[in-house]
This record gives sequence, C-alpha cells and structure tokens, in this order.
Amino acid sequence: MKTSIGFISSAILAAALVAGCNGNSGTTPPGTGSNCGNPPPGFEVLYPRNNAKRVSPNIGGVYVAAKPALPGGNSYNFLAVQSSGGQQFTSPFATYNGSIPTPHNTPAPGATVYVTSFQYPIGPLQSVQLVWNDGGTGCNPNVIVSQFSTSQ
Repeated sequence: MKTSIGFISSAILAAALVAGCNGNSGTTPPGTGSNCGNPPPGFEVLYPRNNAKRVSPNIGGVYVAAKPALPGGNSYNFLAVQSSGGQQFTSPFATYNGSIPTPHNTPAPGATVYVTSFQYPIGPLQSVQLVWNDGGTGCNPNVIVSQFSTSQ
C-alpha cells in the first residue's frame, strides 16, 4: 500500500511540475519561468498608447505595428495582466487595414499594422500590463511591452 500511495503522490507531483512549465496556461506569473523574449525590433504599440489613461473599459483590442512585418504563421500575442489579478491572452496578431481608434501613435512608414483582441472586456478602473508572448512555444511571458488604465 505504501508503494501505491508513494507512486500516486510522485505522479501527481510530476504532473504539477509539467503543468507549471507551460507559461501559456496563465497560471505562471510574469517574471518567472523561461522567458518568451522581447518583441522583434521595429515593433510598437499604436493603441492604446503606452501609459494611456481613461481608456474605455470595453476596449476590444490593441493595435500594433511592425517593421519589418512579423513572420507568417507566428503565434505572437499578449498576456494582459490586470490590477484586479485577472489575466487573459489576446488573440494572435492579425494584419489590419482599417482605421485605428484615437488617440494613437502613428506607425512608421512602411510598417505592417496588426490588431489583437481581448476575449473578455477589461472592465472599469483597471491598470493593464501587456506582456509579450510567443504563444506557440510554451514559454512564460516576462517582458512588459506597454501598459494602460481604463476609465470608470
């Protein structure tokens, strides 16, 4: 019986350790685990601007630009970390050709514009950090790319 309980305990511990290594699950706090690295050179957040205040709590997405363009087939996105403790991954970046909400930063000439969406509304009175994630690798998001606050 001791062997069975010991084996089961070991199996549970091993499963917990494997699950803890997958930073994309949202359970590993930013700043720990293997790093997803930085966004590529020439990457910038357009909307909401870095340190923006009073952004609509119903913000649907984030607009970014990259020059050169991001490689096709990538799984880049953000982990949005809210002051309430909530976390959510955005959708992967998708190329975008429409208008960008104002006020926004102007993309560099020749840059490709992308949009990424939140699955759930952020909500009022939240400070939000956008943390770089390479969703296809299982890495842990560590690099804060931008932050903003929502209004009431």
